[in-house]
Amino acid sequence: MAEFVQDYAALRWSVVAAFLVTSAIVTLRLARPVRGHVDSESDAAHLVMCLIMLVMLIFPTEASPHAVRGVLIAMTVAFGALLVSRIVEWRAARGAVPAGQIFAIGYHALAAAAMLYAMSGHSATGHAGPPPLAAYALAALFVADGLTVLCLRGGGWHRLAHPVGAVGSAAVVPHVVMDLGMAYMLVAAALG
Repeated sequence: MAEFVQDYAALRWSVVAAFLVTSAIVTLRLARPVRGHVDSESDAAHLVMCLIMLVMLIFPTEASPHAVRGVLIAMTVAFGALLVSRIVEWRAARGAVPAGQIFAIGYHALAAAAMLYAMSGHSATGHAGPPPLAAYALAALFVADGLTVLCLRGGGWHRLAHPVGAVGSAAVVPHVVMDLGMAYMLVAAALG
C-alpha cells in the first residue's frame, strides 16, 4: 500500500486534506454539541478512523504495519463490543435506544474490519495486500454507500444513523469522506 500511496502524491495529499477537513468538522461537532445531537459516538468513531487513516497516509513507510494492525484490531474489537452493547440495550429497552446508534456503530465496526483486512498482508496472488477481487468489492461497497448518502443528502439509512440535522447537514461530510477514503485505502492495498 505504501508504494501506491507514494506514487500518486497529488491523490494522496488530496485524501489527506479531505481527512483533515473531516477531522475538523467532527471535532467541532463534538466540541459544540447541537441540541438533541445523539450521534456523538459516531462522530467520535469518525474522528478515530480519520486519525488512523491520516497516520497511514502521511507516514506510509514510517508507520509500523504491526502497530497499525494492532490499533485496527483494537478498534475492531472496541466497535464490535460497543455494537453488541447497543444491540443488547436496544433489545432490553424494546426500541427506546435509537436504532441509529446501532447502525452508526455497526458501520464503524465494518469499516475498521475492512481496514484491518486491507492491512492483513495475505493474498492468494502472492502480493502483500488482500486478494484484489475482495478488496475491490469492498471498495465498491463503500463507494456505493458514499454516493447514496451524498445523493440522498443524508436520507435513507444515514438519517437513521444521524437522526439530527436537516438535509445537507455536517453529518453527511464525514460519512462520505470515510466511505471514499476507505475505498481509496482498499484499492491502494490491493494494488500495493
